[in-house]
Amino acid sequence: MANQIDLHTHTTASDGTLTPAELMAHARELGLSTVAITDHDTMNGVAEAQVAGEELGVEVIPGIEISTDYRGEDTHVLGYGMDKDAPALREVLDWVIEDRRRRNGKIVERMRRDGIDISLEELEVQNPGATIGRPHFARVLVAQGIAGSVSDAFARFLSAGKQYYLPRTYIPMKDAVNVIRNCGGTAVLAHPLQYGYSEEELYDLVRYAAEAGMSGMEIYYTGYTAEQIDRLSVLAAEFGLFTTGGSDFHGANKLDIELGRGHGALIVPSKCLTDLKAHMPEGNA
Repeated sequence: MANQIDLHTHTTASDGTLTPAELMAHARELGLSTVAITDHDTMNGVAEAQVAGEELGVEVIPGIEISTDYRGEDTHVLGYGMDKDAPALREVLDWVIEDRRRRNGKIVERMRRDGIDISLEELEVQNPGATIGRPHFARVLVAQGIAGSVSDAFARFLSAGKQYYLPRTYIPMKDAVNVIRNCGGTAVLAHPLQYGYSEEELYDLVRYAAEAGMSGMEIYYTGYTAEQIDRLSVLAAEFGLFTTGGSDFHGANKLDIELGRGHGALIVPSKCLTDLKAHMPEGNA
């Protein structure tokens, strides 16, 4: 059924603007039956979403989106069905959080030198349990009248090469895939067309993803055309990857992207959920 599934969403546990419970309520309002919570580098929002989902009749798939290093580029891996308390996963996420915190501290220093009233401690208090990232800094710039919107803040201050941008250190893609699998999860290549690769580079990426142990690839994604989906479907089939899809919903941080619908035309086929569950270890689906 159309518009019933969204396997890529973000909450206030990372850089979304709806709490996990609010996201579930919104899913219910829109008629979605199944939603995966895939916050950046954290699974802190999953438990709250599951409680709310059970009350509202919306199925919740536990997940995560991990930023990884593929040939020196930030490339994202979606993980579904992991044990969020597994020591191996906790070790990696603790490292990611500490790396983010070091970078965030340096961004705060740069902003304060320019007279911006901000502190990392205040950001963390205002966003309890969240993985602090650039969207949180963007909202500070908007609140203080320095930027007109979150997108404006990114464009002028927080994107690569701008004054408040600092690069992060990423876990190698293959290592992230191994962690996901070792913690009982299924690894999926996220939004493969978002990296700006040529056809040859895209082919190499998908081949590497399959060889690294990924089981699936996200091909139904906000803004992807029918032609692009067909191309990705052929690639997925060639390398034995099942297909998934999602909106990459972030709430007010991406105002033009609606839950389950993307820009309005997104449809994630029910087969995506069936195939995902078939690849998830029994008891984790």
